[in-house]
Amino acid sequence: MSVDRGSAKIEGMKPHDQVDVETELKTLRDIAVHRPEIEQAKGMVRLLLSFDDETAFTVLREISQRSNIKLYDVAAIMVAVGSGGSPDRNEAVVAAVLTEVRAHGLGGPFAGAETASTDRS
Repeated sequence: MSVDRGSAKIEGMKPHDQVDVETELKTLRDIAVHRPEIEQAKGMVRLLLSFDDETAFTVLREISQRSNIKLYDVAAIMVAVGSGGSPDRNEAVVAAVLTEVRAHGLGGPFAGAETASTDRS
């Protein structure tokens, strides 16, 4: 029996459905690394808007999509600003996220948050 380490082959999958193992592994690592921050940001949304878990995640996803910023970057910015810190993203990214955050009715720590940040991108 030969093993193809380049892609995962699952019975019933079409060739274009094959998953690159390295890509899948990277995705799973990213999830593990970024999940705590995403959960914290989701908690902020839940607290400020009295939303359930699923709705809070939908808000985060919409902010990500509308600002064209990855979800984990949105979460990192929200956690940093919401905690009174300075996000480690460039100023344009922070400004785009905060604009969407405010558009979703998230006031509190985001209402008067400055967009200045430490540019590490």
